[in-house]
Amino acid sequence: MVSRETRGLLDRYALAGTALGFEPGERLAREAGHSVEFHDFREYRAGDELRYVDWRAYARTGRLYTRVHRAERSLRLHLLLDTSGSMALGGKDAFAAGLAKQLAYLAQSEAVVQVHDLAGGTSLPAAGLPGLARAWEFIDGLRWAASPDVAPGAGLRSFAARAGLVSGRALVVVISDLFDPAPLRPALATLKARGFDVSFLQTVAPEDLNPAEGLYDLQNSEGHARLLAGPAEVRAYRSAVRRFVDRTRSAVLRSGYRHLLLEVPAPAAADSEKEVILALLRHGIIMRR
Repeated sequence: MVSRETRGLLDRYALAGTALGFEPGERLAREAGHSVEFHDFREYRAGDELRYVDWRAYARTGRLYTRVHRAERSLRLHLLLDTSGSMALGGKDAFAAGLAKQLAYLAQSEAVVQVHDLAGGTSLPAAGLPGLARAWEFIDGLRWAASPDVAPGAGLRSFAARAGLVSGRALVVVISDLFDPAPLRPALATLKARGFDVSFLQTVAPEDLNPAEGLYDLQNSEGHARLLAGPAEVRAYRSAVRRFVDRTRSAVLRSGYRHLLLEVPAPAAADSEKEVILALLRHGIIMRR
């Protein structure tokens, strides 16, 4: 679940991206608020127009709620989660699931939300609180490392082929460590050809980037190869993984998409959710309402 404190923080923000026709810093709230079709309720926020306050609900509960109406043009949000073997290591699976739930919550008042795993599983598209419940249920049911042979690049190309050409506004958010020996460029080109506006949240564990020096007996989590590694190999690995992250970021940015490297926080890290939300804001993935 997403805590009440986190929901209160997320309520200050909205999705951003070129698919919206808005850039970070511009207001999106009116996009969801001026169609005649009733959509949902949400808690009152400072700045909401009083004509949309549900005073009957206030009389019953003593709390202020705002009526939200569906926009004439509806945004579609696709959340893509990588469930391959490497994502089951270092707490990346739990972090990715929590992040996806937060993004689904943030989008539910303005977008039709659909969640996918890169192995081909998908939730039914839906909006509002029923859609949020459906998205969270799908995320809770994901089987991490159940399809270890589906690499991120192949999974993204398969998703783009299934989705077809996009008409209207569609945002795609990819949550993956993007660990793939194959280049990402073919997948980026396929997504571009389909007209998607994409944000890549490259999710890594601390030990992915900076493992401690020592003697390791390693096994490929997405295969069966084994390798003995000592301090020299660890140092070489650190340099190689940094180069990989830099190449990946450069390829994503050259394609005109957004990239954010997110490191799984330590379990006892204070304000980690707030820091992630602020990082999403700085990189133009979300914006202030």
